[in-house]
Amino acid sequence: MNFFSFEFLGAFISFFVVYWLFQKQVKIQNILLITVSYGFLFYADYRPAIVLLSYTLCIYLITNILTRYTSAKVIYWLLGILVAIYFTLFKYYSFFQESLTQVFQQWGLSVELPLIELLAPLGLSFYIFHSVSYVVSVCKKEIPKAPFLDVVLYLCFFPSIVAGPINRAKEFLPQIQAPTRKIIDYKGALMLIVLAIMKLFWLSGWFSTNYVDPVFNAPDLAQSGQVLTAIYAYAWHIYFNFSGYTNLVTGIALLLGFVVPRNFNAPYLAINLADFWRRWHISLSTFIRDYVYIPLGGNRKGAIRQNFNAFAAMVISGLWHGAAMTFIIWGAIHGVGVVLLNIKHRLFPARKNATPNFLSSLNMLLSWIITFHFVCFAWIFFRSQTVSDAIVLIQQLFSAGAWASLQAQGLTLTMFWGLFLLYPCFVTLREVIIRLERRIPWYVYPIPLALILTVIFMLSPDGVPGFIYASF
Repeated sequence: MNFFSFEFLGAFISFFVVYWLFQKQVKIQNILLITVSYGFLFYADYRPAIVLLSYTLCIYLITNILTRYTSAKVIYWLLGILVAIYFTLFKYYSFFQESLTQVFQQWGLSVELPLIELLAPLGLSFYIFHSVSYVVSVCKKEIPKAPFLDVVLYLCFFPSIVAGPINRAKEFLPQIQAPTRKIIDYKGALMLIVLAIMKLFWLSGWFSTNYVDPVFNAPDLAQSGQVLTAIYAYAWHIYFNFSGYTNLVTGIALLLGFVVPRNFNAPYLAINLADFWRRWHISLSTFIRDYVYIPLGGNRKGAIRQNFNAFAAMVISGLWHGAAMTFIIWGAIHGVGVVLLNIKHRLFPARKNATPNFLSSLNMLLSWIITFHFVCFAWIFFRSQTVSDAIVLIQQLFSAGAWASLQAQGLTLTMFWGLFLLYPCFVTLREVIIRLERRIPWYVYPIPLALILTVIFMLSPDGVPGFIYASF
């Protein structure tokens, strides 16, 4: 069920009314949330719900029962095996099957691994990461073991099961177990939902329809100027799509009395890759840092090991996004960028308490522009359907007649550069609007929201937008 369908709107309004009839009975509210969350999964296909339930039972068994009889180290091994089984079966098997079959053929071996076609369960990557957070937090005694229904709700909470954000157990379970619950900042929640509609229906849809899809779906036919335009457009398309989805689920969660983590903080203001990953998909980047990079050794075992750990963490991040070489290469590109940044900081450490001057400001500006274009280059592989398509696009970008093609797209490219250079102003404007909207009386509030929605739908392309990260 799409969050923007009339079916979802009607179901959510009905659920919302019933849900808050039990405001003083949190356990009943939790049962209602579990019922609706599994109903959300069952609506499309019953199998993802069965996979999630079986996984939840395994996590509960490992954490709430086996921890009584064995050590944390054994629990971590069991968790690792369980995660590997579910990821391999439901997400990566076909990728490994094809890759290993090709390797065997190159070695002259006629070994054919069986082809198993399994449905990729909705939200698999996200609820598995939630489970890791829960198990590790319990083993570290950061939180007590949760009752079964609380674990069920934590893993199936419908606003964030499709595409995150990744909720940490020590932050989310206390909200599930709170003695009372109330709507949190209803005006802010409604504003986030309207902002999500603007990003997803209008901005993301417009960039995708007009610039991204025509080029990435037929890379052989694209000219240099069109390729560069499509790359810039995809940078904004994925940002508006994913941040818009995050705004939407954050607003829904607030209306249900929950706070989910912030996932974006003006990522295209980043002045280096480390800064970018502190701003982009924050819940994932901090998860990878805490559960992959630091356990591998972080920066505690010398420069070489630090760079290896950073590169490995980024490749794993790429693999998490999907079982395809395009995502692995995307992660590797970011890994190389982070390693080069670490080397640069080691060779040319920043001066502490340095007084800002013209040269430092110019350096900041160049760093901002270079970082954005590095990220855009990596997006080529992220969006391309195959590595071959990505290579074709890069070749087309530097093909003969590139300058003439760029000139032909001059007006459009100028628009994208203007959008990039004005991005800091848009970020500031958004904060100003948020402060102003809080002053609007509640009885007047629906009027500007209705006007904004009317304008958005008038400007938006036809159709209901999809969520890019729902496929991960």
